[in-house]
Amino acid sequence: MKNYLGLAVLALGLSFGACQSNAKKTTEKASTECESGCKGCASECSDTKVAENTAEAGVYYFHGDRKCKTCKSVGAQAKKVAAEMNVKFFDVNIDKEENKELAKEFQATGSSLMIMHAKSGKIEDLTNFAFRNAINSPQDYIEKLKSTLNSER
Repeated sequence: MKNYLGLAVLALGLSFGACQSNAKKTTEKASTECESGCKGCASECSDTKVAENTAEAGVYYFHGDRKCKTCKSVGAQAKKVAAEMNVKFFDVNIDKEENKELAKEFQATGSSLMIMHAKSGKIEDLTNFAFRNAINSPQDYIEKLKSTLNSER
């Protein structure tokens, strides 16, 4: 009985110790933008650069060097919506050393889609919704992205 109680206390302690804050941080580091000149095709944008200013409001698409079909769709559609709505789009390759700090501050450890609002500076993580719907329900994905961008205009 003592062993079960000890194991239960240990498991409970480990579970509390493993928890981390989900609060998103705003960043004061450099932001990145696609500079390869592709037109509405974020799937081919792998060239990113570090800008000299602080993070700005806009759509942040984090990705690695290799992108699956869903990743390509999420990025391409987000870039298209951002252009239509006159919102900045930031294509951030997290595999490049110069982007690691920005990804860390946005807590983007893999392919991610984040919206930084202009008025509040609040960061909304649309990653799960975007990757669930970009291919199977693209219209739902686009509508959610537009409504999120419009929520603080």
